[in-house]
Amino acid sequence: MYNILILEDDCIQLKTLSEIIKQSGEMYHVYETTNTTEAFKIAQQKMIDIFYVDINLKNESGLKFALEIRKIERYKLNWIVFVTIYKEYMLSAFKKIHCYDYILKPYNKENIQRITKLLLSDSSEQATVTEISERFIIVPIKNIQVKIFVNEIIFVEVFIRTSIIHTVNGSFTIDYLSLKKLNSMIDDKNIFQSHRSYLVNIKYINKIEKTNNKVSCKIYFCNTDETALLGNNYKKCIMDKFNNAIGGGDK
Repeated sequence: MYNILILEDDCIQLKTLSEIIKQSGEMYHVYETTNTTEAFKIAQQKMIDIFYVDINLKNESGLKFALEIRKIERYKLNWIVFVTIYKEYMLSAFKKIHCYDYILKPYNKENIQRITKLLLSDSSEQATVTEISERFIIVPIKNIQVKIFVNEIIFVEVFIRTSIIHTVNGSFTIDYLSLKKLNSMIDDKNIFQSHRSYLVNIKYINKIEKTNNKVSCKIYFCNTDETALLGNNYKKCIMDKFNNAIGGGDK
């Protein structure tokens, strides 16, 4: 049995979403609430597997509720799905990063049921496997702790106080996190420093091209049009790893 909590202050929308989820299967127990006080009470009394949270509550903040839930140790990585009318207001980090997703009103029944089943499929069995075979890092983005899987990182670039992690699911900007710190957090055999401002994932490199600048080359990747730089001090290491990967020696 999976516990799902819906925080929605429109009673009609609340019942609609609840019924859609209940129709997904008998293994889902849905808790309904229209305010954050009751939502916190339920979350403390029960172990919630997924939170469906209306981000545009009339007199309260669904986003603030999510931030507070993340401060509770057992909910640091549980799924939070935001419900909203305004797609343009959603941060890009909310989508496709395994910690967050969002659904739009009016509800699409098939989409909600698909998301619910996907997020909860074998979750109890996969929890330890995720820790071992699918390593991830947790980074702060817009005051929200976001989980990014290491094997989905294409490259990282850092400029002054801003870091950008480019992944197969989009790019995420982080303030005040150095390249050295990120490299230590990622700690992956396929990710190497290619320049004083870049980390690159060998698996995603498509080609390396010389530029008019004799100091560096340009690195192109699969899954993104963005490019990184390859400095002379890192050239031999990256070229060796890249050639081995092409030849099948480092997969």
